[in-house]
Amino acid sequence: MIQPTSFQHLQRYFACWIASCIVAISATAVPARAQFASALSLVPEATAGVVRVPNMPDFCNAWKTTTLSAFANDESMKAFVDAQRARTEQELLAADLKVGVKLRDLLEIASGEAVIAWLPFKDPKHPSAIAVIADIRGLKNKAQAAIDQVDKDLKAGGAKRTDVVHTDQTIQVYAIKPKPGQIKIEQIAISLSEDRIIASDRDSVVIAVLDSIAGKPAGPSLLDSAEYKRIVDQIADRPAHGLEGAAAGVTGLEWFARPLAMAKIAKDAVGVDRGSQIDVVNLLERQGFDAILAAGGRFTIAHRDFDLLHHGFILAPPVTNEPSKYKLAAQMLQFPVTKTEPIPDWVGKQIASYTRMNWNMPDAFWYSESLVNDAVGDEVFRDMLDGIRDDADGPKIDVAKNVIPNLGQHMIMLTDNQLPPSVASERLLVAIEVTNVALLRDAVKRAMEVEPDATLIEGVPGAEVYRVLHTDEPADFDDKLFDDLGLGEEPDPDAAPPLLNQWAITVAENNGKPGGYLLFSSHPDLLVETANRIISGAKDGLAETAEFKNVGEHLIAIGGDESSVKRMVRNDLSLRIKYMQFRDGKLRESDSLLAAIIKRSFDNVKDESEDPLGGKNLPEFRKIEKYLRPAGTFVRSIKDGWLLDGFLLK
Repeated sequence: MIQPTSFQHLQRYFACWIASCIVAISATAVPARAQFASALSLVPEATAGVVRVPNMPDFCNAWKTTTLSAFANDESMKAFVDAQRARTEQELLAADLKVGVKLRDLLEIASGEAVIAWLPFKDPKHPSAIAVIADIRGLKNKAQAAIDQVDKDLKAGGAKRTDVVHTDQTIQVYAIKPKPGQIKIEQIAISLSEDRIIASDRDSVVIAVLDSIAGKPAGPSLLDSAEYKRIVDQIADRPAHGLEGAAAGVTGLEWFARPLAMAKIAKDAVGVDRGSQIDVVNLLERQGFDAILAAGGRFTIAHRDFDLLHHGFILAPPVTNEPSKYKLAAQMLQFPVTKTEPIPDWVGKQIASYTRMNWNMPDAFWYSESLVNDAVGDEVFRDMLDGIRDDADGPKIDVAKNVIPNLGQHMIMLTDNQLPPSVASERLLVAIEVTNVALLRDAVKRAMEVEPDATLIEGVPGAEVYRVLHTDEPADFDDKLFDDLGLGEEPDPDAAPPLLNQWAITVAENNGKPGGYLLFSSHPDLLVETANRIISGAKDGLAETAEFKNVGEHLIAIGGDESSVKRMVRNDLSLRIKYMQFRDGKLRESDSLLAAIIKRSFDNVKDESEDPLGGKNLPEFRKIEKYLRPAGTFVRSIKDGWLLDGFLLK
């Protein structure tokens, strides 16, 4: 079954890449340039994704005023920053943009717009390409020096250069022999004129861009795309609610993506071979999620109140005339809009992130039927429900009658973590509103009575708490992680390993209010603490903390007075375990896709004690936690998709 955290892992992957970019940002500003024809008019309409900096000098100057810049330039970070720069200089293709031109070069030689574009290709060996196009007017000498250094480095690494002339422009084409552990790149092509630098991992991409510049495009450009225009129009129409008169900041970065196309490119880039396991991207496409046509947004840097302020939009117009709007399993994408609710009193003060989602869960459950059947390849969904109800050795729960109709339309997710850092440090709790506590308690009890690894534990008066502890887990955590990712030995098809070694479940009655919550947690102690707070009507919780009060007020200010999803994060708590694991060289041991990427990227490092990412150069967490500022995000459903806005506070 598809795990919700898969999308979080993907977000973490790109968040990690963006974080690495912070290290490369140069403090040297270059003169701003006049208006210039956008590189978006030079990339094809079918482009899968784009990141665009409208004006690189403005971007760099604004960035220097942010807390993130102060973090990267803190004296305690110098050893780490220097080590990262040395590493990228030594291993040209081990990081950065995979097109020879390094991110640091791009920041220093772009005098105006800079665009990075991901392009799909019908090539089973390499089904994507990346293109970098930047305005270098007035800085050609500096750009030439950067290209000369690229040429020297590539040749030193064994690359063979061939020069090709097209539309009177010379294209330097390099045949590459990547080192072990690097993402496979067979070619790099670079062209430099008086106005632009163009670089790609395919010479055909550079040729196509030059043809467009010469007025002979192969077809429409991204600027002609109806989806791109819809995204731009939706963002442009949104005022800065409650921020009128405040410093506007700099529109530092814009992005656009076709989610399914980008997911296929990301899968190719990560290089995870899932063998006979489910191809999640293709499954979602078959199940109607291709209704999500595109997404995009605009980041404003150095606003008066924010380091980063984002306005975005996910475009998914209805494909049917039904209220559910979409087809097959995609009909589960029903997120009602309500007045933004305060954080419940029962959420404890130690929580690092709080997410509240309005979701029509009873309907979503039934819409998932086609998804499950498609994933398995057989009509099993109804049979499973009948088996749960009728099997003499089963729990005998009528899920359709007693469970699903009693699920509410609100779900809350909480995360925190505990010291000292370990594989089990990070904790998750999910709370689903229920309307009939008695029926749900009975269903949970019946299910746990036939679960061989379940035990009843004490700690919550008035509620039955069950802990499930699997004793047949692989002793080696790495083996389990790689098995889950399809990278290890072939799993037993008749006995898939559990996703969690330990978890807990209960139903807690809401103190003085109708209904209650179905609680599920990766850690029994977090569940016990939360259940007690719900049942006792505890006060003085997370809502009373200064950080979350501040985030809540700013969410309202940017238009989040009504929402479908609200997320609030205290980054100093949320990121501390990952930071400590990174510093100790143990991040690869964590249960995440990021850990798998690190392992595959450095599979030539045989000694696990080695530190290929240089985390040992980081300062102690206490020295940098002041830079990790709170953040907030909200999503609001509208007719043709979802608004997606958020911020990182100063």
